[in-house]
Amino acid sequence: MLNDDIPATTKPLFEDLQMGSPLPDDKPEIVNRKAEAKRVINRISGIILEHREASLQLNVVLGWNELSIVINALRDHAQGGQGILQLAGLDEIQAHCINRLYEELVEEPSNILYSTPTGPSTTRYDSMEPSFWIECLDLLENEILKSTSN
Repeated sequence: MLNDDIPATTKPLFEDLQMGSPLPDDKPEIVNRKAEAKRVINRISGIILEHREASLQLNVVLGWNELSIVINALRDHAQGGQGILQLAGLDEIQAHCINRLYEELVEEPSNILYSTPTGPSTTRYDSMEPSFWIECLDLLENEILKSTSN
């Protein structure tokens, strides 16, 4: 398509990328980060507990080493990486249990929604920002380390 064929009312994508978007950056503001992080960590902890209990039926213990594999992969994924699980040296059943936990948790940022009022009777729902997800993963990791050192 030639530039002459583009209507004058249409702004080309590349021009928009070069000049920056004129749309306001209206990412949801997390009012009480500490309380919200606690809510997210409780949700993640519940999922981990379910997977730990299910894994015990397969004679697999999801301890700190296994959870750190998952947390590191989740953090990498949130930072734009591939989120590859480091499963070298684990047997197939252990790897399966770790992978199942990762697959469920990697979806969590899009499952946890924040509401933003957009009008008198309308609300927009936004998924969690990657930076806040990483912050929650860091806090979760610290909580796990504290509980394993006691």
